[in-house]
Amino acid sequence: MKRLLPLATVLAVGLTVAISTPAAAASATINVPNDFVPALSDTRASGHYEVVGTALHIYTDNATSTAKVAEYIASGVPLASAGEPSLDYTASFGIAPGFQLVVDFDGDGTNDGILVGETVYGTDWWASNGSAPFVKQAAPLKTGGSGSAYHGSLEAWRMAFPQAIVSAFGFSLGSGVYADGKLNALQFAGDRYTFSTPVVLTSKSDCKNGGWATSSAPVFRNQGDCVRFFASGR
Repeated sequence: MKRLLPLATVLAVGLTVAISTPAAAASATINVPNDFVPALSDTRASGHYEVVGTALHIYTDNATSTAKVAEYIASGVPLASAGEPSLDYTASFGIAPGFQLVVDFDGDGTNDGILVGETVYGTDWWASNGSAPFVKQAAPLKTGGSGSAYHGSLEAWRMAFPQAIVSAFGFSLGSGVYADGKLNALQFAGDRYTFSTPVVLTSKSDCKNGGWATSSAPVFRNQGDCVRFFASGR
């Protein structure tokens, strides 16, 4: 992921509707699919994604159990520092995806569950059914009215699990959802993440005139480093 210039962020469902967010948010680029964590990927046969400009077009073919698009980016940020994550999304039809936080709730290096934020529930985040029993037991709220019986605001989750680490963050559309839209950006821990496809140079001539700096696979330190890479036959 490469850092870019600071940008503001918006949250959109259907039409792009701006909401207030920190003005000093930095920006970064997610290289697709290189920056997605393969072990966490849950994009199924009827779910798809493609980079369009700096956005990610995500869509499903139908409303079957294979209709799902879910990808994650590695993190390591404490839940206490995650801010209020949000998606900048423009829907063509169907519902919006949810923001997903893969969390190591007790800080022991093992993922214990996923917190899901969906616009339909506002600032209420719910724990996935597969979350560890101790996560469900200490959930801020154990009532209905959310995506699961175990839910609460992110601030309440932080208070319940002050040692929690977000090992990955991402999005999920589906399963069983027929929808189409454009994920313009993800806002997480004060940063705004947009999308790009990897830039791969093919010869040492591509290193000239600043070309070395555009490469994302691999990343070069300077033009000489780039030229040596191709001269070595790698």
